[in-house]
Amino acid sequence: MAAYNFPSDPGEPFRDFLRKSEQLEGERLASAIPRDYFEPRVARGLLGFAVSWVLYIGAIVGVAYAPHWLLYIPLWVVAGLGGWGLHCIAHDCGHGSFSRSRRFNFAVGHVSLLPLIYPFHAWRHVHNLHHSHTNNLELDTDWRPVPAALYDRMPLREKVIYHGTRTWAFWGGTINYWRESGFRPSFFPKREARRDVRRSIVFVLAVCVLYFTPLVYFTGVEGFFLYFIAPWLATHAWFSATTLMHHSADDVPYLTNEHWTRNASRLLVTTDYVYPKWLLFLTHNISIHTAHHVAPVVPYYNLRKAQAALKDAYPGMVREERVRAGQLARIIRRLHFYDTESGFYTDFSRTKTAPADAAPAVRTPS
Repeated sequence: MAAYNFPSDPGEPFRDFLRKSEQLEGERLASAIPRDYFEPRVARGLLGFAVSWVLYIGAIVGVAYAPHWLLYIPLWVVAGLGGWGLHCIAHDCGHGSFSRSRRFNFAVGHVSLLPLIYPFHAWRHVHNLHHSHTNNLELDTDWRPVPAALYDRMPLREKVIYHGTRTWAFWGGTINYWRESGFRPSFFPKREARRDVRRSIVFVLAVCVLYFTPLVYFTGVEGFFLYFIAPWLATHAWFSATTLMHHSADDVPYLTNEHWTRNASRLLVTTDYVYPKWLLFLTHNISIHTAHHVAPVVPYYNLRKAQAALKDAYPGMVREERVRAGQLARIIRRLHFYDTESGFYTDFSRTKTAPADAAPAVRTPS
């Protein structure tokens, strides 16, 4: 992507963001987190791994024995929650926070991403790019908005994908990322990464042959849809909704290289949603995401404590709000294009989404 020189007419909300960014210049953010929070406990990690597999497999068994098809949808949602939980375990494995053993992390990570048939190393390398360039308009790999003028020049197929995944088909956003990079070693510039990805692809394809062949043989195409495709789609829906909400907000800009800084990308641009305790447990604290961006090697079960330490060290900097109905709908209704004037968003009708209309940037749930 060509270098941008935006925004062309920044207002006070953008300048306020830059002031906060400047305050963080030179700070060692991770030093605010006590060192013992970085220590992995493998047994605790394996408990989460087991819980998510039980949820995923149990829901699929429930579909097989459901007395009525109306029960399929809630069971698929539960299966998707289990699959998403497994992705969250793989997430720790990819960052080396599941255990101190690199090989064990990679083994657990490969198995955890099987419900998504996502080659582990393909996801790991793409995700590391996201961490290195969070909310960078030119380099981020996750939910980066494009300017309307660039959208107008896209081929029709790309326009349809962009429009769909920003609106009614938001649940397919991560399917699109999977399509682009999951099985394409050439997507990655480094030879070592390409080699890793090829190994993961071989593993995934081998498991697919061993699992899909008997599944289709004994249950047919209908069973393949009921017991794999529908849970796969549900898992991607959890994946897409969670990551979209983390990294899209009326009052959080995407930044060109001119304005982007590493500390701001770690602390200021992620919105954390406070889940009910049962959902935090089943999603392995994935919604506590700012602490994860500041220190990716903190294991998931220590993220709440790490987040509290960051809030104490940097008051008013951590974006946090209680999850509510309507938040996702607002994003897919209004946040579509990068606004080249303000640095924030416009919708598909080219109407500006003013940051001043958004709720306060930092909220402290009771």
